[in-house]
Amino acid sequence: MKTQIVAILAIIAVITALTTVSALSNEEGYKLSPCDAIDISLENATVTDFLNATNMTTVQVYNFKGYKGENTWMVQWYSQNRSLDVCVNVATGDIVGIEEKTGLSPTPTPTPTPTPTAETKTWHSVITFTDRDREISEPFTIKGDVWRINYTVNPVKGRTDHSIFSVHVYQENETIVSVSSWQCSFESCNGTEYINEGNADYHIEVIASSNSWKLEIEDYY
Repeated sequence: MKTQIVAILAIIAVITALTTVSALSNEEGYKLSPCDAIDISLENATVTDFLNATNMTTVQVYNFKGYKGENTWMVQWYSQNRSLDVCVNVATGDIVGIEEKTGLSPTPTPTPTPTPTAETKTWHSVITFTDRDREISEPFTIKGDVWRINYTVNPVKGRTDHSIFSVHVYQENETIVSVSSWQCSFESCNGTEYINEGNADYHIEVIASSNSWKLEIEDYY
């Protein structure tokens, strides 16, 4: 474990190559740097036990303003199919949340079978986002009870090992962490994420590096 941590900390000297940092500003007056957030998370027994058990070797740090209303650094330790998100309050240095994820390749959800009615429901295109858009999408409205996101991710040629792609879906004006999230890193991905929650406004946050991507939002009503 010590050898592993030393290797990780050596990477931090060039963290801009491995780290996506969103919405940074000197006006925020952060007391903690990304490196401080990594050091603090490494002092947590839950985190070190996780790293020991899963042989995590890759770290990503970015500013995350939506964790239960707190402004935090999120330190994400991950491998190809597991990750650990550690949220560290930028003002106090307290670890305010730890979330472990496994089986990050999304499991397709069966397409809902429409119930025969006078007017049969169909899929309607809502909006499309690509890597040329902002990392945090504009809000969009879902009318139905079920909707889906068709996604495509293609690593930059020769940089597959650096390709990082993760998605968080939020209900607009709510403080919950997310209503859906998934990742696709180190490979090309094509798939569909179904969300069984609707009748509200939503926005999407994308963390991506060394790839091109597209998200197509479709509503079922």
